[in-house]
Amino acid sequence: MVEEAKIIKISSRNELNEVIDEISLVLARAFYKDPFYVYIMPDNQKRIEQLQWWYKILLNYTFARGDLYILSNKKGAALWLGPKKPALDFMGLALNGLIAYPFKIGFLNFRRMLAVSSEWGALHRKEKGLHYYLLVIGVDPSAQRKGLGRMLMKEQLEKADDEGLFCYLETVTEENVIFYRKCRFYVVKKGKIGEEYSYWIMKRPPEKRKATNCR
Repeated sequence: MVEEAKIIKISSRNELNEVIDEISLVLARAFYKDPFYVYIMPDNQKRIEQLQWWYKILLNYTFARGDLYILSNKKGAALWLGPKKPALDFMGLALNGLIAYPFKIGFLNFRRMLAVSSEWGALHRKEKGLHYYLLVIGVDPSAQRKGLGRMLMKEQLEKADDEGLFCYLETVTEENVIFYRKCRFYVVKKGKIGEEYSYWIMKRPPEKRKATNCR
């Protein structure tokens, strides 16, 4: 059953400023147990605060460089980059506040984040041609499994299809792989985060509009 909500595209700095505290906290809750963040922010007591700080950086970065969608009930968000410059620019992230990471999260965890992000970035930069990159999609745990994730995907997937462009993402759970496959993504690479966790690189080719929606 799809929960009643509408998709809102953030189109002004004022709109972002009005919701950034709430949306960053929702994303922090959504990704609290995510293996990537457990790996780079291992302190369970501090992770929510650290994640909220992290997502404020990504929200500001995406607003300036991509497409930022939120749910009208403020229970989720999707952050897309592209199509001209879909890969993350670490200088841009640093200017948005990431430079403080070693002091906020710790130097060892900073090195972990850089190692994973550098590997992902190198793989992403091998992709040629215009495309869209799903940087983040998250729904508050209290509102998951109600169709909101599919709603957040729909508009940008339709946009990519209309423009004839493929979409690209990384994910770190098998559950997410299943979800993205329902949205017609396929796995192009599987790798490791440290010694314990896995990641998957996925792509989705453009399709005819009737096939856009996630099943």
